[in-house]
Amino acid sequence: MEAQGEGGRWSRLDARLRSLSPRRRVLIILSIFVAVYGSFIAMDGLLFRPFIDQSFANSSDLSIFQERAKLLLNGGMIYRDVPYGSFPVESPPLINYLFIPPQLAGGEWWAYEIWFSLFALLSSLSAYLILRAWDEHLGFISSMLILLCPSLVIDATMGLQDEPIVAFLFIVPPLLFLRNNLKGATVGVTIGFWTKFLSVILFPAMLIRIPTWKRRARHIGLAALISLLIALPFLAICPIEFLQFPTYYMLGSNDGGAGMSAVGLMSIMGIIVPGNVGALITIAALLGSYWYCWKRNLDIWRSCLLVTVVFLCIYPMIRLSYFVIPFAFLTVWAADDRRVLLRILGMFVPLMVAQALEFTINDGTVSASYAWIALVSLLIGLIILVDATRIALRKECFLDRAQTGAAPLLKLSPSTVSKGTAAHDAK
Repeated sequence: MEAQGEGGRWSRLDARLRSLSPRRRVLIILSIFVAVYGSFIAMDGLLFRPFIDQSFANSSDLSIFQERAKLLLNGGMIYRDVPYGSFPVESPPLINYLFIPPQLAGGEWWAYEIWFSLFALLSSLSAYLILRAWDEHLGFISSMLILLCPSLVIDATMGLQDEPIVAFLFIVPPLLFLRNNLKGATVGVTIGFWTKFLSVILFPAMLIRIPTWKRRARHIGLAALISLLIALPFLAICPIEFLQFPTYYMLGSNDGGAGMSAVGLMSIMGIIVPGNVGALITIAALLGSYWYCWKRNLDIWRSCLLVTVVFLCIYPMIRLSYFVIPFAFLTVWAADDRRVLLRILGMFVPLMVAQALEFTINDGTVSASYAWIALVSLLIGLIILVDATRIALRKECFLDRAQTGAAPLLKLSPSTVSKGTAAHDAK
C-alpha cells in the first residue's frame, strides 16, 4: 500500500507538471531560481562569508575580479596595465569585461554572486526555450536539472567563481545549432573562446555537422573575422603581453598539471608529466573524439557531449566546476531515465572529495600523501561520468524525435487559440 501511495504521489506530481502552461513553467524556473540561489546568497552572507574570508581568503578569485574591473573602469588595459606583482592575466580578454557590471553595482561579494547566478538562470531558460520545441515537459525538466546542478549553485554563490558564465557560453552554441541557427552557433562559440577558451573544443564538432566544405569555410571565415575584431586592439597596443595568455592553456609554462586533474594530482605525488606532453595528449584525444563523431555520424548534441567528456578526462588542468557542462548535456537523457540521473548526480560525490583534497593539500592543511585518495576519487567520478555517457550514446532521448512545435509562451485570446487549433487540425 505504501509503495502504491508513493507511486500515486509521483504520478499525480508528473501529471501536474505535464499540465503546466509554458508561461507557468517559466514562472516556476524564475521562482525556484530566486528561492534556491537567493537562499544560498543569504546564507553565505549571514553564516559563511566571515568564515570563508578569514579561513580561505587566499583561495578566492574575488579580489582578482575586482582588480580587473577597476582597471578597466579607470581606463586601463588588461595584459598591459596589470599592477606589478599582481596575478597575471591568463584568460582571454572578454571575461574581464564581464566583471564590470557587478563592480558597478558595488563590487562586493554579493554583487558578484548575484551576477554569476544570473548566468545560471540564463543557461536554464535558454535550454527550456529551445528544448521545448521537441518536448515541452522533458525540456522543462532538463532546464530545471541544469538550474539545480549542485556545482552550478555552489560556484555561482558561495564559491564565487566565474564558471557559470563559462557554462552559459558553452551550452548556448549547441542549443542554437539544434535550432539550425548555425551562424549564431559560430558566433557563440567564438565569443565563448575569447571569454574563457574552453568553448573552442566544440567548433570542430560543429564543422563536422555542416554538410559542405564551402559552408564550413564560411563559418571558419566568420569565426576568424570575429576573432580579428576582438584581438586587433590588443595586438596593436600590447602584442607581446597579449600573446602570452594562450601558453597558459597550452601548458607552456606548466611543469605538469594543475587543479584536480589526474596529471595535477600525480604531480603532487612527484610523478611529473611535462606540460607540452599533456597538451599533445589532449590534442590527440580530441582529434580521436572528432574522428569518432564523424565516423559514427553522431548528432551535434552527442558530439558535443563526447568531446567534452574526453576533454575533461584527459586535460591536465580541470576543476570541479567544469563538470556542470557534461551534466547539462546529459540532462536530456536524465529527464526521463533514472539511470542517467543517478549517475550525473552521484558523480559529484567523489569529484567533490577529489576537489576538496586537492585544495587542502595545496593549502597545506593535509599532507601530499592524500593525493592518492584524491586521485582514486577523481577516477571514480570520471568512471561514473563515462558510464552515463555510454548510456546516452546508446539510448534515444527526446531530441531524437521530430520537433512537435512549441506552444506560445504568452497566453492567447480564446478566439486566437481556436483559430490556431483549427488551422493545425486542417493540416
